[in-house]
Amino acid sequence: MSEIIRSLFKGSRSDKERYLRHQFIEAWLMSDEGAGWQINAELMSILEATPKSQVMRWSLHGMLGGVELAHWIWAGKRFSRADLTARRQFLSRWSQSPTWSPWLHVLTLPWQSICLEDESVQRQMNACSRKAAVAGGEPMRWQQQITPAESLESFTDIECDVLVVGTGAGGAVAAYELARRGLAVVMVEEGDYYDRRDFNGDIAHLIHKLYRPPVRTLAWGHTLIPIPVGRSVGGTTTINSGTCMRTPEAVLKDWQSQGLKGFTHETMLPYFQAVEEILHVQPAAAKYVGEIFNVISTGAQALGMRLPVLLSRNAEGCDGQGLCQFGCPSGAKQSTDVSFVPRALAAGAFLYTGLTVDSLLFRENCVEGAMARGRSSQGAVSLKVRARATIISTGALMTPTLLHSQGIRQPWLGKNLSLHPAAVVAAYFPECNFNNSASIPQGLSLRDMEHEGLVFEGGTPPLWLHGMMGPWRAEGAATNGSRYQQTAYFGVMLKDTSRGEVRPGLVRDWPYITYRMNDEDFVRIKRGIDVLVRLFLAAGATRVCIPGLIQHAVIENLDDLEGFWRSSPSQRRFLISAYHPLGTARISDHPNHGVCNPEHQVWGVPELYVMDGSSVPTSLGANPQVTIMAMAMRASRLLADRLLQTQGE
Repeated sequence: MSEIIRSLFKGSRSDKERYLRHQFIEAWLMSDEGAGWQINAELMSILEATPKSQVMRWSLHGMLGGVELAHWIWAGKRFSRADLTARRQFLSRWSQSPTWSPWLHVLTLPWQSICLEDESVQRQMNACSRKAAVAGGEPMRWQQQITPAESLESFTDIECDVLVVGTGAGGAVAAYELARRGLAVVMVEEGDYYDRRDFNGDIAHLIHKLYRPPVRTLAWGHTLIPIPVGRSVGGTTTINSGTCMRTPEAVLKDWQSQGLKGFTHETMLPYFQAVEEILHVQPAAAKYVGEIFNVISTGAQALGMRLPVLLSRNAEGCDGQGLCQFGCPSGAKQSTDVSFVPRALAAGAFLYTGLTVDSLLFRENCVEGAMARGRSSQGAVSLKVRARATIISTGALMTPTLLHSQGIRQPWLGKNLSLHPAAVVAAYFPECNFNNSASIPQGLSLRDMEHEGLVFEGGTPPLWLHGMMGPWRAEGAATNGSRYQQTAYFGVMLKDTSRGEVRPGLVRDWPYITYRMNDEDFVRIKRGIDVLVRLFLAAGATRVCIPGLIQHAVIENLDDLEGFWRSSPSQRRFLISAYHPLGTARISDHPNHGVCNPEHQVWGVPELYVMDGSSVPTSLGANPQVTIMAMAMRASRLLADRLLQTQGE
């Protein structure tokens, strides 16, 4: 993506326009000698250049013209004619304004992205994310069973025992369990197949490859909540932080009280153990968790809390490259693209990539497969898969959208959306070096407040995201970037009681997601943010930032914190995100209570199953990938038993 953005800035224009861009870049993106990154002549020439795109050029020129006019109204002088100190003071004032801060942020995003992706800038920040390409070896035999859309004829018709749509935590496990029992399995994945050779640390480019477009996975309500979701072989397991937690026993007991009698700790234990064995689950390596462990320990002790614990992860041999959310470059993280999918293929399954399932094949009310469509260089391609059973594993946002488009109208379909809303707090420790670009982004946890539905976990982003999010952006992009290695991040995750809904949007790949956090949940997440701020201050932070959608609140002492809460901030005042959408096709003991039965078959639709996060009946209060995998393993084993028993009848 950085190359794409760079390519847009290679035109030429008048010296007057170029001078205005230079004056703005100098004030916002450059810093005094020794105070932040320095921009070399080559990078400056790219930043100063005029965009090729006429629309982008007009937009940029118009916004910079607005800066010129606003400075003239404020100071009686054009922005471009003011000295450097005056220009920086003006932009700092704008960056703290609820009205003008979003405008300034949008204006600077392309330039900031170019800077943050520049290797010379990354080296200055000791945060170079680019990785040397891994030498390609001989293809594994199972890779011959991967067929991209590019290799298909215009129409292909195949037959199998089980079609699995999606290769994330649910689909990949189901495909492996069914294939190893000798059943003919076909997996269809909307995204492409990538391996560690593709995970090169080019973050902006990898977001485009591995994630659904972020604007299409926003939840709308009292505030906007982004929900990062994967779209490649491996699904969201490829872009998560690798945290592995079993379903809490209290949650299993709650499910039993709802009539799901087969989900006791004893019955689920073998599935947890089997999943953990394949994923090589073990505690995070302390040496790659880094200095953040000591800071959180110091703050926790000062507040009378227990010491943090190392999180269990699926990353044996992790070397702390800090890129878990953008594909593991070392191959240590056992996302399903390197664990269950290869095992399924080695057991005889087949995988088709770059294809979107857009319709199910029905015989009366029984599902007999699906149609998938994609594109090759020769044009549109179609794949028809006829199957004895079909498993939908496209996640809690896309599964209800697909089912609804096929006329399935269970009352609970798309409802019951839980998110585990999360907030992050950043803190500046000028004397520390957190080595953020060479440590595990999420390696430790505080669980003192688990009884309140609050779990604290690390959440350090790479330099590119730190710079684009800008916890200290009021002081300029270069200063913000220069503080990366001295900035500690920690987050709080909420076991929510609020519920949202997923409904079909105007475009199939763009669901309409609504989620309104209730007052009880909002009070609890504010409580978690308050604890994190106090913890960081107690640990010696000189400044603590509470990120917001529009503004960031900077706290330097407890008086500042009390003043912030006295201002009665609304939900829109906070930057809330969510990573664990669950429950939109929940299993239940009765059709009136959910979408699927306890064996994961859609009520009233024979041979159609759902095995993914949407199957999970309630919020967990724990990272869900092990839960989803264990549930899929249980359901697919039951399905295999039935299919093998009826084979040949």
